[in-house]
Amino acid sequence: MRDSRSLTRQAEDFFSRHPGVSLMALGSGEHVESLDLSPLGLPATYLPAEQNLELAAQYLVLNQFAFGGIGVPRWVLSDLYLLPGAIGLLRCPARMLEPRARERLGLADEDPAIGAAYYAAPSLTPGLFIGVSLMSFLPGGGAGAWVKLLTLRMLRAKRLRGVAQWDNPSVRVHARLGPLRLVGRVPGGHEYGERTFVYETDVSDDARVVAAMERRLVLEPTRRVAVTDLPALSGLLDRADAGEVLHLVPPGVSDGQVLVREG
Repeated sequence: MRDSRSLTRQAEDFFSRHPGVSLMALGSGEHVESLDLSPLGLPATYLPAEQNLELAAQYLVLNQFAFGGIGVPRWVLSDLYLLPGAIGLLRCPARMLEPRARERLGLADEDPAIGAAYYAAPSLTPGLFIGVSLMSFLPGGGAGAWVKLLTLRMLRAKRLRGVAQWDNPSVRVHARLGPLRLVGRVPGGHEYGERTFVYETDVSDDARVVAAMERRLVLEPTRRVAVTDLPALSGLLDRADAGEVLHLVPPGVSDGQVLVREG
């Protein structure tokens, strides 16, 4: 309970530093009863996607803007995001967005806008969700980690599996929730397959999440591998596929090196 209160205080501090930002979720109307709309005791508003077409369209524009050629198509947003699940959102006045995102949306200062968003898909394994899409256009830091954590709390997730690239800045955001256990290669391949890996995070331990979010979780790496050393990184995935326990420790990547803890 003490650790949950610490997380709540951290979240309250984030929102106090970003006045005008509010927590919301967008998904099929029938899911409203399945979500925790008071994650960490904070209020969240549920927006049925059937009645919020403009917001869904705004999410689509921002996702395609953020991810370019692998941005989500409209039918995938409807069929595989909104119909089976819900997207966690940090919403704010458009004036708070990074200029490039605001320009893309063409909004006036006080128009409501998506500042950050996270989608994790339900899986066949109870309590396990699959991270699909994280994006943030709120300057000042922290929004990506908070929209991810609060969305996972709304979903009542216990474990998370996600896909990342060794050289992607998002690795540092993912590691804000704790160590990333290397699972192996992406099932079925990936557009960036040679530099992509699957990780898992245990989000059920509040004490560890608190320490990670406060950047107090200090675990010394036993090995450092350059993000450009793809043969060595591929070897790590071979070891993970074989069942060896390997973690990326916070912050995950530093000075162009992947921080690995063996054992």
